[in-house]
Amino acid sequence: MLEVWGRRNSSNVIPVMWAVGELGIPHRRHDVGGSFGGLDTPDYKAMNPNARVPTIKDEGFVLWESNAIIRYLARRYGQGGLLPDDEQQIALADQWLEWCKTTPYPDFIGVFWGIVRTKPDQRKPQMIKARLAAWIKQLQLLDRHLADRAFVVGDRLSMADIPLGAMAYRYFNLPIQRPDFPGLAAWYQRLTERPAFQQHAMIPFGRNPAEWQRLEREGAAG
Repeated sequence: MLEVWGRRNSSNVIPVMWAVGELGIPHRRHDVGGSFGGLDTPDYKAMNPNARVPTIKDEGFVLWESNAIIRYLARRYGQGGLLPDDEQQIALADQWLEWCKTTPYPDFIGVFWGIVRTKPDQRKPQMIKARLAAWIKQLQLLDRHLADRAFVVGDRLSMADIPLGAMAYRYFNLPIQRPDFPGLAAWYQRLTERPAFQQHAMIPFGRNPAEWQRLEREGAAG
């Protein structure tokens, strides 16, 4: 059975668990990280010396880094599912996985932490404003790409959609000003109709650190 280490509401665990759900992989998830702790234990660091989440173990094979895990699961379990149909489509999916991590993700995290994970009296409005402007500019590119496509690569959900879709849930649910992105919004609406997305990505996160931690503990068993 596949084992996944990482708390359910982690930005990097969510896409992995969504991929697991889409692929229907029998699994067991262990709550570690955040308010659960457990990352600095010898056993965990023996699997993942970075002491971060997520980490998986699949029949004795250990792997960390969320996008690497998504690629692995798609290749091992996703024939006809999350893995695109040919090598060029796989390469395009890899392209968008890389783009997500290197381009919009840092500004997304800056906004998310600046609002949700920071106490209101300690927030830095100018920093949040700057990171949000950069994030929106990057999402404009994705919106244009999705203008005439149902999914990021090809005509069905693939591994390319997973990290971007997980980020999109938070984009559409943060208390921020959002421009009109019709391609992005239509794609996101399609994602929200998927049971695995509903279960693993549409996780309430609150509006401040106290709400975040309460919801983290309440949602542990999900």
